[in-house]
Amino acid sequence: MRIVIPAILLACLLVPQHAAAQTVGIYAPTVSVEQAQDIAVVNGVIAIRKIEFNDGAWKVEGRDREGRRVEMKIDPGTGEILRLERYR
Repeated sequence: MRIVIPAILLACLLVPQHAAAQTVGIYAPTVSVEQAQDIAVVNGVIAIRKIEFNDGAWKVEGRDREGRRVEMKIDPGTGEILRLERYR
């Protein structure tokens, strides 16, 4: 037991510090959910039903002033509308 505890402590100290800070596969959008909502409203969506961050983009579903269903995909880095579809 006298050897095991110091060996574990030494192993923890030898782990590179940068390895603990890696975020592989995790992406934090720079455009917030509130900004995505504002972008949708500016582009005619008045009744937002759903906003989600999925597949690397904000996806907004709702209705416009004429009652048409709207689906919008927003780039999370720039706020650019990648896709905008209106259905009857």
